Amino acid sequence: MFQAIKTVNRPFLFVFFCFLSLSLFATEPGTRTKECSTLDPGVPSEFLLSRALREQVDGFQAAQRRKTEESKLSFERSVSFLDSYHKCLLEVGKEPSALSSETLALNYLELGVLDQAWEWSEKSIGKSPDVSKDLVLLQTRIRIRQGELAKASEVLENSLHKFPNDPDFLYLLGNLNFERKLWNQSILYYTALSFVIERRDNHSKYKYLTAKALGELNYKLDHPKISIKRYSEYTNVYKNDMEVLFRLAQIYFVLGDFKNCRIYLEQIREKNPRDIDASHMLAEIYFMDSRDTAPIYFATLKKEKKIPKEGIVYLLDRLISGSKLGLETKLKAYIQENPGRLSPRIALLELAEKENIPEYEVLNADTAQYAFEYRQYLTAEKILRKGLSRIETKENANEEKSLYFEKISSCQEMIGLWNHAVKSTKEALKLTEQTDKKFRLRFRLAYLYLQGNLKKESLSVSILSDTIKENPTSTHLYLRGLTYFQLAKYKESVQDFTDAIKLDPNNYNYYFYRATAFDKLKKFSEVEADLKTTLSLNPNASNAMNYLGYLYAEKDINPEEANKLLSQAVSLEPDNPAYQDSLGWVLFRKKDFNRALLHLNFAASLALERGFEDPVIYEHLGDVYLAKKDPVNALQFFKLSESKSKSEPNKDLIAKIKKVQKEISE
Repeated sequence: MFQAIKTVNRPFLFVFFCFLSLSLFATEPGTRTKECSTLDPGVPSEFLLSRALREQVDGFQAAQRRKTEESKLSFERSVSFLDSYHKCLLEVGKEPSALSSETLALNYLELGVLDQAWEWSEKSIGKSPDVSKDLVLLQTRIRIRQGELAKASEVLENSLHKFPNDPDFLYLLGNLNFERKLWNQSILYYTALSFVIERRDNHSKYKYLTAKALGELNYKLDHPKISIKRYSEYTNVYKNDMEVLFRLAQIYFVLGDFKNCRIYLEQIREKNPRDIDASHMLAEIYFMDSRDTAPIYFATLKKEKKIPKEGIVYLLDRLISGSKLGLETKLKAYIQENPGRLSPRIALLELAEKENIPEYEVLNADTAQYAFEYRQYLTAEKILRKGLSRIETKENANEEKSLYFEKISSCQEMIGLWNHAVKSTKEALKLTEQTDKKFRLRFRLAYLYLQGNLKKESLSVSILSDTIKENPTSTHLYLRGLTYFQLAKYKESVQDFTDAIKLDPNNYNYYFYRATAFDKLKKFSEVEADLKTTLSLNPNASNAMNYLGYLYAEKDINPEEANKLLSQAVSLEPDNPAYQDSLGWVLFRKKDFNRALLHLNFAASLALERGFEDPVIYEHLGDVYLAKKDPVNALQFFKLSESKSKSEPNKDLIAKIKKVQKEISE
């Protein structure tokens, strides 16, 4: 999918100035001295460097003309001239220069002598007070040619704070980490690159490559809506990329949006009539989602001779056409061989309903479960309601009905129909007589009251309190503790988490959330102790690392520990905007302003990609720019922070804005 990792060879146009400058070394006849044992009197050693540069340019030009042997000879001659040049320097007690070392490294890279290329690039860096972008990219190319992708990434990352908005660096880092299958790391750099393109270079050569990469990465990391947005940006320009159109269809299928899924599959069929995969996927969708019109589509496939003699499309066609002989056995065999496919399960369920197969209820429950796991929540609910309608005719089937309502509630929850989910849960609760099940359903009801636009915390507390009196469990106490936290009743929240810990002392989540409540009560020692306990129970608890590291930074204590904790958190979740913000803030406190800006810009771009803008991140960016004596940028971010804040006016921020405005006006 991605382009090969390449960088443009630097042109070395200054070689012509080297030739031009030879006249400056001319001396009067009779006064010429022999500068080097290998050169004639009066010929400066820089002549050899000039010839080396000329040969290198010839080598690149020959390579562009695809004259491989000619190119190789030019690079070899360039190496020979540079060796002679270095011998001349040695005769007068001088060492190779940064320029000659870099030139030699580039020659060795083109000749495939990679160890020598790396050695000379390192010598060039040792001679360079400020390492250039070209030299960093040269070292990156060497590591890539060596097959050392991790080391190539390291080269770029070590210099990124010096070139934080450089599209080449960000693109290479995104691409390298993609090749290494480090999806979270890759999405960090591609998101930052997109941020740079949108604000600095909207006509960048990387614009649509980045959109496509972000589409794929967000798909892999289960951010389907962002993936759709990014892929759509790409397909607005590249309308005939069948791979991406099919991926969009797959994403809409996963989201249960069969309408949009059909639109993309129809596009593929229109643009590429021979495509089989899109035609067959469309057949399954018609069968599952548009049963009335499915026969028409299958008839079209028959005319196009796209119905095979075996496989799922063949079996679905048999069911639709009424050819049921032996179909049950074939469907069961297909499901056994392809357990992950949903359409054959739905087909078998339909067949069981029509033929009154005794195992219908089991098939109904299993098919609904598979539909739920594949996020086909509407389909799962439809299946469950059919099963429920059959159970309702039974006598004394309340427990079965209760289970169906509970499952229906879960489907409604996933769709975001909170009131419907509450209603179904209440139905399930009313029908059951099992004590344990009642406790579970009460917990679910209390949980649902906290979700979406319901926000009925007091009602949730009431339900949980009644349940805790009868059956005090750690999970019920934990949920009530979270609810009290939302109600700003922090003492009660602490008490519930404490009681939960007594019942389950090894659950690290209880310590973490008690720490957040202690923080609201400004009990720092208790916060610190609980966060440390969280990390002792779960060394990979990145949320605890971030929380503790940020607190240390805010209080200006344990700076090294703060940096260590936040660096660990970022390494575990590099695409977490909160963690990038915290690390940026620690670096700001250490007065490492360039690295602070790098991570804070990462935080801002990641937050924007996820669909929100955090005023805290913008305020932190303003603080860094102010410290760098850049009041214009500082004011921009302070105002942005103020505009995005949804809470009460921040007096400190208002004071900063007034101060910077005054500074700019003076």
